[in-house]
Amino acid sequence: MAAERFATAGDAFVVVVNRSNPVSSLTGTELRRAVLGGAKQWGNGAGVQLGIIPKDVPETRYLASLFGMSIPDLFARIQAQVFNGEMRRPVVLRSSAECVAFARASEGAVCIAEDRPPFPPEVKLVSIH
Repeated sequence: MAAERFATAGDAFVVVVNRSNPVSSLTGTELRRAVLGGAKQWGNGAGVQLGIIPKDVPETRYLASLFGMSIPDLFARIQAQVFNGEMRRPVVLRSSAECVAFARASEGAVCIAEDRPPFPPEVKLVSIH
């Protein structure tokens, strides 16, 4: 199954993970657990590590919309989950390109990027169903 491309306001976004991550698709609930705490490890044993752009940018708006949240609500939830020890502190990214570089370098990475192929072979796009 090919990874789904999501479009919003003229931009398309994808969920990006490291190639070694065994996951090829996620339910909305599984993605929520990976992004908002609850899922500590991927199937390959790598710790789940969210990468996020901590600003009001299209990638972050898209991520918040996946969970029916505003950006402030998303950030508050992440902050609470980190404080409660339910998730690791997210890696701060500045762009979709940094998301892809992060996913290349980290086996546990998960982030949202603009759908601008080609993507390097060290990352893969995950479909959401």
